[in-house]
Amino acid sequence: LAGVTAVAQRVRLAPELTGQWTVGEGVALQTRLEVGGRYDGGDAETGMGAEAGAEFGFAHLGTGFSVSARGRTLLAHEAEQFREWGASFSVRLQPGRDRGGLSFSLDPSWGDAASGTQALWQAEGGGLGGPAGLGRGVQPVVDAPGWTPDRLTMEVGWGVVLPGGGQVVPFGRWTREGADGYRVNAGTRWTTLALGGESGEGKGEGRSRPGLRLMIDLFGEQVATGIQPMERRIGLLGKIGFQ
Repeated sequence: LAGVTAVAQRVRLAPELTGQWTVGEGVALQTRLEVGGRYDGGDAETGMGAEAGAEFGFAHLGTGFSVSARGRTLLAHEAEQFREWGASFSVRLQPGRDRGGLSFSLDPSWGDAASGTQALWQAEGGGLGGPAGLGRGVQPVVDAPGWTPDRLTMEVGWGVVLPGGGQVVPFGRWTREGADGYRVNAGTRWTTLALGGESGEGKGEGRSRPGLRLMIDLFGEQVATGIQPMERRIGLLGKIGFQ
């Protein structure tokens, strides 16, 4: 509006510390610490918020077995009666595209385990309690949660290495969301070798070269929310990436 002058300030800080150590042959430890803070002042929305998160992981490169744990919590919020936290745990067995065999994953989570520090850099409004600030899904303070995860995902597959390269993985996945909701998937995943074929020296000792990789999932899905009628779907998902 003509004749109206406003001044606003916004300060954001989100340091992150990561580390990786090799503690034995094929064994690696990884850790990550992050803290995010934001302060808004002036004539627009005002307030402050901060959160902290940590992640620790173990991986055995030879077998493809890995375990990781993540946690985050809202340190400060403009509304004192609100809080947000999250924790997740993951166990995986991924033998690799060149070996095939059994693959398995188990991923329980409590609260909102996804980091919210990236929201600090969004320019949209919404205040520190909105989608662009910390505390995206804050809830009123309630009793301490139990051991039952808010979300649980399990997946089992068996990889078959194709003679010409690539892999086919029949898989089944079950996800529980909330008290009554669940999602069941069953299908097949096809992954190609990196385009360019194999590079190798000698007899039969080929290795896939970095390049373009294609993955296609064909699956059936059944979804129940406990509120709406059950839905059944057929899905086709394609991904192209560089590796």
